[in-house]
Amino acid sequence: VRGALESLAGRCDLAVFPENVLCLGRGATILANARSMSALQAELGGWCRDAGLAAVFGGVPVVADTLARNSSLVFAADGRLLARYDKMHLFQLHPGRPGGIDESKVYEAGCVPTSFEFKGWTIGLSICYDLRFPELFRCHAGADLFLCTAAFTRKTGQAHWELLLRARAVENLCHVAGVGQCGTNAETGTVHYGHSLVVDPWGEILCRLGGTQAAWRTVFLDAGRTRRVREALPALAHRRLHSQGFDDFDQGQEKREDDRADNHGQEADHERFDQ
Repeated sequence: VRGALESLAGRCDLAVFPENVLCLGRGATILANARSMSALQAELGGWCRDAGLAAVFGGVPVVADTLARNSSLVFAADGRLLARYDKMHLFQLHPGRPGGIDESKVYEAGCVPTSFEFKGWTIGLSICYDLRFPELFRCHAGADLFLCTAAFTRKTGQAHWELLLRARAVENLCHVAGVGQCGTNAETGTVHYGHSLVVDPWGEILCRLGGTQAAWRTVFLDAGRTRRVREALPALAHRRLHSQGFDDFDQGQEKREDDRADNHGQEADHERFDQ
């Protein structure tokens, strides 16, 4: 990873690495390799400072109260920590069965949606399974770019990876970069899908990588593209449902129930008249 950072220095503004970039193995291996934020700050921040390049380390095990947190860590080119996002949605696939996956046995769930500012861009963070929860992305409505660092399995990746990335881009009218782990987990045998993608606000694919070998690609993102798409299709301004407290929601729910009762009465009157 450090060598990749050094090779990318001067070629891009921000390097993005996938989930499990520093540790890929069984749950016990991940827990054994979880580290404190101070240790990660010193090492990963130092790598970025030495390379003179900002980077996102997309899923790093960080020591927590009982288990670990799966954290996306963003460091500036001078080594400062710009953002930390703890994965909120923990993946399960056939939990309890042989060969099943249950991240809740390894990680504690995060609870705070996180974005950061970088060179005039607002960038939202997500990790893998988060991609299936559009409400997380809506928390950052108006963001310029979403990063989804992931380790999708081959089965779920073939079915849903591209579909979900393009959906998040189109519904939020922003760029989305999905950075996927590839290859096989040597300890579990899980085959990861890879196929990193960058999607523009219209859902068009700007970049696609393969699924078997590690690779990198520099992609230029055009802020003007986002502006033009949002001006042509101002869907974000047409939202009717916004984040709100339960009190507001309950009041709205009561009004909707009253409206339905009134409408039901009107429909009954029409039915009587028709009869």
